[in-house]
Amino acid sequence: MVGQTTDGDKDVANIIDKRELRAIFGRFATGVTVITANYSGELFGVTVNSFTSLSLDPPLALFCLHSRSSFRAALGVGSSFTVNILSEEQRDIAALFASGVDRFLKVNSVPGRGGSPVLTNSLAYATCEVEQEVPGGDHVIVIGRVIDIGLLRREGKPLAFFAGAMHKINTYQ
Repeated sequence: MVGQTTDGDKDVANIIDKRELRAIFGRFATGVTVITANYSGELFGVTVNSFTSLSLDPPLALFCLHSRSSFRAALGVGSSFTVNILSEEQRDIAALFASGVDRFLKVNSVPGRGGSPVLTNSLAYATCEVEQEVPGGDHVIVIGRVIDIGLLRREGKPLAFFAGAMHKINTYQ
């Protein structure tokens, strides 16, 4: 119920319907990224919409990843990852990296600093070195120090995620 809380209720999580919570959180529009990594010569990639900048000084960024994601094998303090910021034309790439089959055979990429793939048609990228992983419920919050950046395309609009689907953004100028 809107605006009603109980100060003494310590078990609020049991009264929150997970499907409804997902629908509510889905009303917040986010950008869509593909996070990539190279771990011992094996390429990893996953579609993520929970990316954000954290700090400019020092330069930090973070993303959230499900605790059971196979991408976790590529992470650890000192390892690197690249955040590829997708354009509205890259909906198929977002879907490809969300599904997980032969991802890197179907995209153009170049090795970035630390070996993490940079998707060549993305809007921009930031390569980070993992500084910390923080447990967060059924996810882990991965905090990385930015060690390389690149603006790959000056033109183009970002791909957005809203209400469980990917969308183009209409901008007013």
